[in-house]
Amino acid sequence: MKKYYHCFCILLLFSTTVFSQTTNISDLYQEYFKVSEDEAIFVHLNKTSYLAGEEIWFKSYIFNKRNEEISEVSTNLYVGLYDEEGKQVSKKLFRIRQGFTYGNLALDKEIKSGTYFIKAATQRMVDEKSTEVFIEEITVFGSNIPPQKKQKNDIKYDIQFLPEGGHLVKDVENTIAFKAISEEGKGVYVNGIIYDENNQEVTTFESNNYGFGTFKLSPKAENTFRAKTTFKEEITSEKTLPKVENTGIVIQVDNIQKDTIQISFNTNPETLQSIVSKDYTVLIHKDGLSRSMPFSFKNNEKVDLLIPRSRLFNGVNTITLFDGKTPILERLFFNRKIVKNLSVMVKKVETENDFTKFAMYLVKNKPRIREANVSISILPETTEAYNPAHNIFSSFYLKPYVRGEIENPKYYFPNNTKTKRKALDALLITQGWSKYDWTAIFQDKPKQSITTKGVTIRGTVNFPTKRVKGMFLHDTKDLPAQYIPIDDERKFVIYNLFPEAGEKLRFSYINHKKEFLKPKLYLRYNVSDEKDEIPANAIIDRSLLNKNNIFILPDGFFPEDSEALYAVHLKAKNKKNKEKRDPMMFNGRETKITESEYLRYPNIGAFLQNNGFDVNDANISLGQITIYARRPQTLGQLRPEKPKPKRLDDSTGSPQGGSNTDAAAATPKENISSRFTKVEPLVFVNDVPLTSFDVLTTLNMANIERIIIDKSGIGYGIRGTGGVIKIFTRNTPLTPTSRTRRDSYVNQTPPIGFSVAKAYYEPKYRSFSSEAYQKYGAIDWRPNNRIPRRGPFNFVVKHKDVKTITMFIEGISKDGSLISEKRTIILADDDN
Repeated sequence: MKKYYHCFCILLLFSTTVFSQTTNISDLYQEYFKVSEDEAIFVHLNKTSYLAGEEIWFKSYIFNKRNEEISEVSTNLYVGLYDEEGKQVSKKLFRIRQGFTYGNLALDKEIKSGTYFIKAATQRMVDEKSTEVFIEEITVFGSNIPPQKKQKNDIKYDIQFLPEGGHLVKDVENTIAFKAISEEGKGVYVNGIIYDENNQEVTTFESNNYGFGTFKLSPKAENTFRAKTTFKEEITSEKTLPKVENTGIVIQVDNIQKDTIQISFNTNPETLQSIVSKDYTVLIHKDGLSRSMPFSFKNNEKVDLLIPRSRLFNGVNTITLFDGKTPILERLFFNRKIVKNLSVMVKKVETENDFTKFAMYLVKNKPRIREANVSISILPETTEAYNPAHNIFSSFYLKPYVRGEIENPKYYFPNNTKTKRKALDALLITQGWSKYDWTAIFQDKPKQSITTKGVTIRGTVNFPTKRVKGMFLHDTKDLPAQYIPIDDERKFVIYNLFPEAGEKLRFSYINHKKEFLKPKLYLRYNVSDEKDEIPANAIIDRSLLNKNNIFILPDGFFPEDSEALYAVHLKAKNKKNKEKRDPMMFNGRETKITESEYLRYPNIGAFLQNNGFDVNDANISLGQITIYARRPQTLGQLRPEKPKPKRLDDSTGSPQGGSNTDAAAATPKENISSRFTKVEPLVFVNDVPLTSFDVLTTLNMANIERIIIDKSGIGYGIRGTGGVIKIFTRNTPLTPTSRTRRDSYVNQTPPIGFSVAKAYYEPKYRSFSSEAYQKYGAIDWRPNNRIPRRGPFNFVVKHKDVKTITMFIEGISKDGSLISEKRTIILADDDN
């Protein structure tokens, strides 16, 4: 008769202080991970199918896996475009501020149609050659017909069977997971029958649509099993299951209960005789955090551990059973400890012509929730251009814990249905052993993870060697000038530089007379523009491109004169155009930025503050700025009653996190028309309207030619209620008068600089009603939006010939709760 032992683990038992061996293993594990900065990346793309000549717009989120919140450690993010073979096409460096960055990659008009990949990696990931970079597949449609993959007559499939914990042991109930894939590595639906050595049917099995499933077996010593599997097209195959072992320990995890996890260890009588007095250690761990306890079978063939979910870690946990310091089995499982997801509500406020105003709210299901930062891709409701493999949940809570790429990982999140939970559990069983190297953890000294901020320059002074007191780095677009000391070996180091792409750095010697001299230097940079590749094993052909119905970009889809408009780096207009009065700026006042204004105002925020606007630029170094009209408006003023024409306000609320705070604080009984709200101005840079003010934080006053301000904004209707600001940039930066001779310094350009974020612009499609636009066109992209804790975040969307839109929303709140939502909204009024 089999003996069973049920152990209900409570807080006092489940600790690291009960048993000396337990303490040793847990301490070694935690010490190994203590020095590492464990970050994960998610990149939200505005689309995953693009037309040649478009821009790839993105927002990146950097996540601290251990603390489960946005990470503020890394500052450098490389984002690149790679072809179907993983070879680099283009790459840029972007500055991460407080865990976020956004930008764009241009697609050449002549780019070939086909499959491409977006890869993102922090500086630490690049330096350490980490495999935890972010990779997302995209499709590009051009005018050429991509080569067709030849259809093979002999379609090949494969199926793998993996016992839970890695062992198939006799006289014990075993759980067997399986995974069926095609030759391209894609999961496929299968069903089949398990036969024993006498050709007798033992059990049946069936997978989900991604090829995963489980079944149970209780083998005898003499059993050998084979599986007869039926694939698509009625193709069948036979495969032998793993060999039955006479001795061993089997693990089973029941992960279906709401509040507890049941972990069962099973063995047979033969094994029990040899381990009856042996002590084991159970370690449950994640990202350097761990809980452990002593464990033994005593005289029992089965031991059940019932553990509250609240005592485990959120996300993928790993169970490792140790015999001394030797790991003998592992099992990954997903623990839903805390609901870490948030929902948003989107309301259509009003529509006028091609503009619709929306209000977005947080659906508060937790009392301490604070503001959230979200990115929003807005596409036609009929779009076929948005099909990412990852969402923010799968990027942070699944991808870092499994080996290789997963097919359609976003399917498993939110993990709120029994079907998805079972599918994810089967996926994790097939992972087998975790990616941790226990030999390295127990024997190697932990390596300090170094996260470089910005650009580090290490230099050597070549000549002269005498009477040189130090180096002088002249002011950059990001930092003021600074003195750099030189050591006895004529070496120096400069940390935390953030030069723009292509920016020249000016270096001078300082001699004993405090004069600047032109130096001869040897410089080394920690950043590089060297091309890299995506390894073949990191690429899965997810076949976003429908091979049976290839879309060809029609001739003339983009007008010949369509161009990508940069927010801050356009050539200045000719003099005649500059002096021409803007007909929309009825009360416009123009200021030309001369040397006097450049020296008077340190940044654009200071200029606007002195010219009639309330500006909060306390966090301008972090890429954050808010601008409001100085005169408050009431909602009644913003939405006049008939018979005045109905007009639209596109600036209530802030794309940088502003909110209708007064309105939010009002009681339900209060008259809405008497409540005041802050109003943002309508801001243009080189005639391109800004959807985010953050781009202004990177705009140096030396690069501005003139600014026109119309505080009335009458020419733009209610869209201009908060005033209108038009900024025009220079062709060449303004250089203040200086006595420094040109031959007293040397210019050096880093191999790669930080790309400046562009304001989103809508591509100039020839037709907004065509099938091509409805399937693959883009309406709007809002990368940096802050939804307040209370009240709405208001924004306006411009649209043409589109009756229904879909918003794809990804984001994170300050407490680490994640947002991944899809909202479809009808634009036309019900009575139209």
